[in-house]
Amino acid sequence: MEVHLSDDEKLFLITGAEADVRNDGRGCLDFRQIVLERGVLANTNGSCRVQLGRTTDVLAGIKLELESYDPTTEKEPKQPIHFYVDFSANASTQFAGKGGDNYGEELAATFQVAYAQALNIMPNLKETQIAEGSRWKIYVDVSVLQWDGSVADAISLAVIGALSDLEIPEVDITPDDGGKVTITLRRPKKDGNMRDEEVPVAMWQLDVLRCPLLLTVSKIGTANLVDCTPEEDNCVRSQLLIGLTSSGDDFDEFDVTCMKQVGGGLLEMESVEDMLEVAKKSARGLHKVLHERIKTEEYRKPGYSFLL
Repeated sequence: MEVHLSDDEKLFLITGAEADVRNDGRGCLDFRQIVLERGVLANTNGSCRVQLGRTTDVLAGIKLELESYDPTTEKEPKQPIHFYVDFSANASTQFAGKGGDNYGEELAATFQVAYAQALNIMPNLKETQIAEGSRWKIYVDVSVLQWDGSVADAISLAVIGALSDLEIPEVDITPDDGGKVTITLRRPKKDGNMRDEEVPVAMWQLDVLRCPLLLTVSKIGTANLVDCTPEEDNCVRSQLLIGLTSSGDDFDEFDVTCMKQVGGGLLEMESVEDMLEVAKKSARGLHKVLHERIKTEEYRKPGYSFLL
């Protein structure tokens, strides 16, 4: 959705932002309504749909793949999560042609950097290493269906939601000839005459408490805002995309996992520090609400939803 504003309309938005009163009634640190649905895709191992504001609509699906590798050449385990972002040409006219492909590649690379230390951030992610030479690979495919601003923020929430919905099969490892192993899916034993194939595979889930949250902080006039609308994007001087992960379980302190300037504009170090503080303040509330609802929401398949 392209938005064109007159100089007077831009001045109105800038003046309001500097007074901490935006044209939709929010403050500078407030997000629009967020709708999050998990388990929306039956043919994935985990999925999540996030709607932000009026029409920003993002869908994330996860597929697992059992991968073999050479342990003699790969001494340290690799981070197993891989990202791909696709922009629908119907999401916005700015994504027509190659515009969506280029932006999708940029965002996927940014998320790859933000999750580079995922093995240290997510406590049980190392369990995807099944045996020496075998591991689970996690492919996160994101589709942007509609755009109404703050798409990176919406993708970040969808990724966390999909990872929390991800079910990873438990396996049994049996030594084989030549130092190799045989990997079989673990099925709990049941009473009766039920065949093994009919017994559901035992599953485990990732601890997503400290998954990185990516927030876009925009500078409009002298104000720093989160979750800009397309109208406010027309007034932006500069933007930072900041990845934050909680240092503990209380969501009071955060570590920066990535930081990237979006678009043009010059930023002094003092401005960068101010924008980082805005991101941390906004992340505190968003992290708590997100994980509290993931923790307490009744689990239903094929999907369930809640408002943040």
